[in-house]
Amino acid sequence: MFYDNCEQIKASFNKDIAIKIQNIISKKVDLRDYVNTNEIEGKIVVGLDASYINDLGIGVAVAIKYPQYEFIDCNITIRKVCIPYIPGLLAFREMYLLVPSLLKTLKKVNPYLLFVDGHGYAHPRFAGIATHIGVVFDIPTIGIAKKRLVGEEVLEGENIYLKIGDKLVSKILLLKNKKIYISPGNKISLETSFNITKMMSGSFKLPMPIYIADRVSKMAKSYLNSDLDCKKFIDKIK
Repeated sequence: MFYDNCEQIKASFNKDIAIKIQNIISKKVDLRDYVNTNEIEGKIVVGLDASYINDLGIGVAVAIKYPQYEFIDCNITIRKVCIPYIPGLLAFREMYLLVPSLLKTLKKVNPYLLFVDGHGYAHPRFAGIATHIGVVFDIPTIGIAKKRLVGEEVLEGENIYLKIGDKLVSKILLLKNKKIYISPGNKISLETSFNITKMMSGSFKLPMPIYIADRVSKMAKSYLNSDLDCKKFIDKIK
């Protein structure tokens, strides 16, 4: 189940080509709003997250319905991690884990929005993993990150933003006294990304779609050699 030809994958991965791909993706980003905070009730939202254990990666896609957070679908992918972590190139490491789970989910549901654990527009080339996935799948996406990758924090009124040059690329939300860096991925604006994330966070340390996906990915570490029943994991969270 965990077999992958890592040597072939490593040999085919080229950092310079990956950067060129990101530059192409950044030109395709659309930061207009294709979603509306007033229309999100009753819509399906997907959370994507990955975790790691030894040389294995666990990619999770969880679909829930807002605002009750009703379970709709969940998929788990486990694969060997073949590409090392390279700052700014996370997408090429984690999409290998997340895309199979996302594809299975998209066969069953038509999500209104994706939350991705990682940066979107707040990226050296304006093409973090949330943007990469949003452009490739042509779906509105929001990037949720716990650490700053690039940019300068600036205070505008009562709000804290990340700024790269003259561009505001992320808006910071304090949850449980910790900073969450919110950036648009694709087909959504920065302010709408922030407002929807705040709506879906409540008293949790992460917006609910990412919180659930994160918990499932960590639970799966204890069940690698048994039945990975995503629904049972979610029931335990509740």
